[in-house]
Amino acid sequence: MTGEEGDVSIDVAALLASAGGDHGLLDELSATFEAERPEWIASLRAALAAGDAAAVRRVAHSIAGAAGYLRAAGVRQRAVALETMGRDGRLDGAAAAIDRLEADLGALSRLLAGAPWRP
Repeated sequence: MTGEEGDVSIDVAALLASAGGDHGLLDELSATFEAERPEWIASLRAALAAGDAAAVRRVAHSIAGAAGYLRAAGVRQRAVALETMGRDGRLDGAAAAIDRLEADLGALSRLLAGAPWRP
C-alpha cells in the first residue's frame, strides 16, 4: 500500500511496520515533521545565503533521515542530493534544489495530514 500526492509517495505498509503498527506514534511523528519543516527550509536558505556548505549538508542530512523514516523515498533522494552538494562544497544549483525540496516537503506534509496509515 502506498500513499501519494503528485510525485511524492510513501510506503505505508513499511511505515506501519517500522512503527510496530502504532497509529498514535505515526500521528506524533507526522506532527513533529510538520513542526520541523519550516525551520529546515529557513535553515537551508540561511546556510545557502551565507555560503555555508557544511550547514546545508547538516540540515539536508536531517531531512533525509526524517524522509527515510517516513518511507518517502523520493523526498529522501532529493535531500541526499542536497546533502551531497553541501558535503562536496558545491552549492551551484542549491537554490533550485532547495525550492524543489520545499515543494516536496509540502506535498509530503499534505499526504501525512491525511494519516494514510489509519484504516
